[in-house]
Amino acid sequence: MMRSALLAIGIAGASALVAGGASAQISPGPLSAPHAALEGSSSCLSCHRAGRGVDPALCLDCHRALGQRVSAGRGLHARADHRACERCHSEHNGREFRLVDFGPGGESGFDHARAGWPLTGRHARVACRECHRPERVDPAVRQLESGLDPARTFLGQPTACAGCHRDPHAGTLGAAACADCHDTATWKQVRGFDHAKTRFPLDGKHAGAACAACHARAGSDATPLAFGQFRARALPACADCHKDPHAGRLGADCARCHTSADFRAARRDAVDHERTAYPLRGRHRAVACERCHAPGRGLRVPGYQRCETCHRDVHVGQLAAVPGRSACADCHSVDGFLPARFGAAEHQAGRFPLAGAHRAVPCSQCHRPVRASELPSPFLRASAEAVVRFRFAATACRDCHRDPHAGSLDRHAGAEGCRSCHDESAWSQARFDHTRTRFPLLGRHAAVACARCHPQGSGGVAQLAG
Repeated sequence: MMRSALLAIGIAGASALVAGGASAQISPGPLSAPHAALEGSSSCLSCHRAGRGVDPALCLDCHRALGQRVSAGRGLHARADHRACERCHSEHNGREFRLVDFGPGGESGFDHARAGWPLTGRHARVACRECHRPERVDPAVRQLESGLDPARTFLGQPTACAGCHRDPHAGTLGAAACADCHDTATWKQVRGFDHAKTRFPLDGKHAGAACAACHARAGSDATPLAFGQFRARALPACADCHKDPHAGRLGADCARCHTSADFRAARRDAVDHERTAYPLRGRHRAVACERCHAPGRGLRVPGYQRCETCHRDVHVGQLAAVPGRSACADCHSVDGFLPARFGAAEHQAGRFPLAGAHRAVPCSQCHRPVRASELPSPFLRASAEAVVRFRFAATACRDCHRDPHAGSLDRHAGAEGCRSCHDESAWSQARFDHTRTRFPLLGRHAAVACARCHPQGSGGVAQLAG
């Protein structure tokens, strides 16, 4: 062994004295371009140990960055089956020879998992030099090897996501690993994120909102969060994302009336209408809010104190000019439009007080539905629907009752008309004085029934005057 070592050293020493051709006779062949500086017999021991061939330790004396990974047990070269450098990096094959043997598939077919960092998902489709770029080589690796060519080396590349990808969250998520939410199958779909574990769990309609609807891109006026700002200093208020349809009139506490289950619907138990200028009473309590507060109209209802602002006047103005009866509430209440509070006592204060048999007549017998055109001026006549008559042009007996005498007594009745013989007590009882006629009743004539002399003719008309 000692003789072999002395022989190798002697040969190396002699080689230093032999020029040109002698050197070529000792070397098995020219070195590759990266090792060209070691050409010549004087540099043999830079890679070879006397009597032992290529020593990996000598290789790592120059390739210190790789040596650091081997010492740390990381990467392909730290594997036991890759400790012999010459198995993959054959030398003395000429300047053009490529020292790196990637295997049967070449560089693009290299099994990256052998390097300790498997390529999955979209990473597997990226070209090698898309990731292994000179500007991404770790400065510490460059310092370890002054002659390192960043354009050729595969060392010193970052494995953290932010080493290659821009952080769209601008550091707002702190030290959280990208893999907590994302995977390599697709960057944009956040499969691992659970909003329920944040300070703002999503429920109701928030749960169906797209992420970008709240976390909009920078420059959007839609939300207070720029794109990527998933961790705000303060949680957004409702008005930061939603337009306030009340224009601030009801304060900023939206949750007092609304829930995320349905933003437009209000909790009826939360709206205190008693605090408004129009407390709800009677059947108004059962009316849906939007019937009065329609979308886009705001909350204030001009003229809310007048019934006709919301309700159609079914009387088409007939009662508007009645003295002392200027408001619907004089006859109706919020407990229901019917029955009306207008009774017999109120009728007595009108233009036609009820007396006698008139008191027993049902209201609907006189106040019947008629066409609007039948109403006296100036009331609405354009309506095609039937309208209950409350206003009468005249109130004489013949305006409601048929004249059974067919006008034959007009000249005898005088200015009193029907009342000269009849009153409201009973229609059939007449106060007629036969002695005032041309045929005073005398004797037994006085006891004869009227119909014996004045029979009813055709049409039920009795002939009274001769």
